[in-house]
Amino acid sequence: MNLYIGENLKRQRKLRELTQEQLADILGVSFQSVSKWERGEGYPDIELLPTIAEYFGITTDELMGMKEIRDNSEADKILDTVWENSRKGNIEENLKILEEAVKRFPNNFRLLAEYASNLNFVNWDREGEPYRRNNLKAIAIAERILAECTDPEIRDWMQGDLCLFYERSGQPDKAIEAADKLSTLWRSREMIKIHFLKGDELMEFAQGLVTELVSAMYSALFYLSDLNGDNAPQMTHEQRIEIQQKIIALYDIVFEKGDYNFYFHDVYHAYSSIAAKAVLSGDRELALDSLEKAAEFAAADDDLPDKKPYTSILVNRLEYNKKHSMKNFTFTYREELLGNLAWDGYDSIRDDPRFKAVERRLIDKAEP
Repeated sequence: MNLYIGENLKRQRKLRELTQEQLADILGVSFQSVSKWERGEGYPDIELLPTIAEYFGITTDELMGMKEIRDNSEADKILDTVWENSRKGNIEENLKILEEAVKRFPNNFRLLAEYASNLNFVNWDREGEPYRRNNLKAIAIAERILAECTDPEIRDWMQGDLCLFYERSGQPDKAIEAADKLSTLWRSREMIKIHFLKGDELMEFAQGLVTELVSAMYSALFYLSDLNGDNAPQMTHEQRIEIQQKIIALYDIVFEKGDYNFYFHDVYHAYSSIAAKAVLSGDRELALDSLEKAAEFAAADDDLPDKKPYTSILVNRLEYNKKHSMKNFTFTYREELLGNLAWDGYDSIRDDPRFKAVERRLIDKAEP
């Protein structure tokens, strides 16, 4: 149990405008003891707690922070529900839960951060006013957290998310300004910490860093392929296909034994994107090959167990755990791909037996 004696002692001392030395003299202990208690590096002897509480005119429960402990325990239960909903894609339900939770616990920064994050995550209709309104609300929460919260993990989380909130509320200049305040890749925790670890801890950390860098490369290549033609309209379909193929090649290097696990959906999306561009470029065989692969990887992601170890040499100390996954939709990837097959761009191959086979396979699994 994490007691709040240090924080409460410091607050009560400052309310009475006492120095640590003065309080130490009153309690008959060393200045170093008071300093250590306030830093959370230890607690007063149990016999001393009633004396401290009586001096400040509070109960021992108040001194120990029993209300905060009870509140945090209840907040933790709420967060467990939120995280479970996130794994299932029930973000709308999360918003209802978190909206009430932050009213009850207005100073719980983790609940506030989850609320801000879910506000941003819930609605992908980026042209709609509700999306912008959600992000404006998220901005206000994130700015408050950065002004008041001292927890470095929550601060880093909100500093990064604030960039997204600004951009998605129609403030790209502020998004760039906020992003410029973040650490560079080479000054990140992962890139620095790896130099100081040893033994098994280093091995596991390095493998975790491999997966982080793969995700970063995926993002970079995804944007480079410019699938909608918004930023590089001069690119050909063939060039966009080539970049998506490099995504697949990258994952094949890291997960050479086919244990993509958490990353099955990235490869599925790459094959799905290749299929769409291939049919537009008139490459019938590539389109069909890619749709078959997309269906295979969509199914693999949908059918993942709660836990599954990685076996490829670069990641064989890691384990996939479904509780670390989150999404903002409730449909399966099979259902998504089946919906994509209705696109009229596929009309030129719709009657092909291979196309129909993919469709049947998806329908069989999509229907209860």
